[in-house]
Amino acid sequence: MKDLFIILILSSIAIITFGQNRNAKVVGSDLSRNVPKEGVLSSGSIPDMNAFTADGKPVKVKALCEGKYTVLVSGCLTCPLFHQNYPEIEAAYADYKDKGVQFFYFYKALRHPELDGYVQAQNMSERFLQLAEVRKKLGTRVPWIADTMEDDIRIGLRSGSWSVYLISPEGEVVYGSGRIDSRGLRNALSKAVGSVTNPTNPSELDLPKIARQGRLVNENTELGVARPDGLTIVSIVPTKPEETYYVKLRAEADDALLKTGTGRLFLGFYPDPIHDAHWNNLTPPMKYKLTLHDGATAAPAEASAKKGEGDSDTKPRQFWVDISSEKPFDEIKLKLDYFGCTPEMCLPLTHEYTIKMENENRGSRTYGMNRGRAGNSIRNNRGGSRMQRLDTNKDGSVSFDEMFVQMKRRNSNISQEKAQQQFNRMDSNKDGVLSSDEIENAPQRQENRKRPVN
Repeated sequence: MKDLFIILILSSIAIITFGQNRNAKVVGSDLSRNVPKEGVLSSGSIPDMNAFTADGKPVKVKALCEGKYTVLVSGCLTCPLFHQNYPEIEAAYADYKDKGVQFFYFYKALRHPELDGYVQAQNMSERFLQLAEVRKKLGTRVPWIADTMEDDIRIGLRSGSWSVYLISPEGEVVYGSGRIDSRGLRNALSKAVGSVTNPTNPSELDLPKIARQGRLVNENTELGVARPDGLTIVSIVPTKPEETYYVKLRAEADDALLKTGTGRLFLGFYPDPIHDAHWNNLTPPMKYKLTLHDGATAAPAEASAKKGEGDSDTKPRQFWVDISSEKPFDEIKLKLDYFGCTPEMCLPLTHEYTIKMENENRGSRTYGMNRGRAGNSIRNNRGGSRMQRLDTNKDGSVSFDEMFVQMKRRNSNISQEKAQQQFNRMDSNKDGVLSSDEIENAPQRQENRKRPVN
């Protein structure tokens, strides 16, 4: 009976979807995870990590935590799960700040670049602008610090996009979770400094209501291209990262390109909303040019974008490039010519990048994409098809709420506590959501694996 929840949901979905693409071969690359495979740091001393205060002063995280119990919570502008659950942290802060516990959000690399138009910051000045933006958007009372551009905190704590830690005054991790878990955090705080008589309810805090995130447009248009699931976000290095690039490059590669040197490369160019940038459609359109190693070709190696509607717009300009090389290679050079425009200025600019043929590996993925086996075009006959059924908001992962709704339809008597226990068993990396692999690897009864009769 302990696996009743898993059996009911997965077996019913299997009956519906078993026949879909059952012979499909999995070719997606090992994509960046929200939380590393080994899970978040949940015990031992915190490593030496650099950070910055919200006003730009460098600080050592160990020194920040010294002498006080400290709650650290990861967050950014483009993580819907953080935006939906941060009120639990604000409520805990209201209850424990007077008990000698200090709280900090740490701003990290974006979980979902492109969401709401935001793209990765390329220097600390831009990261501080993004931090100020999310603080304003969410109306947070908990103070913020900023991770370094080298991701010191994210790597040191093995953090995901909404992870939570309680650090002792001696710098020891006494609690770590891949997700915001109010009960788990409050239990740890109660053991450390004592319980609270009347816990604050997040609804009492008058925080802004954050709407559920809609899907990104993923279709072929005059300005954009449709992307299949399973692409890998690759590293891009601006030649002069200290300068302001009003338009930012994003690049994603298919599995064949990374493994063989021949495949498809996605290029996207995004006016950065943190600078209030836009395209001026009265000026010549943006143009890129690629430079590859001898013997490699790109089609098109250079191209200009079409102009958008009206005098100005902020829609991304996107391209597919077919790359051919006899063997894998390390990098591609890109030059971008465009007019960088804000409400205050509009200037012709040239910026250059190096596109590295390697996984960016920053715990990021494009919202609703980069899902590997969970995708529409790259999936297997188990996890992928179930993912399509369970992932109702199409963000590439399954939350407890999404799973609970499906479970209640099959067994209206199941309690939320029992459902949470079953969900936690499936959530092997404890990041608070289920990936396609975790759904695929859930135990099933043998009879549920038989093919349905058509």
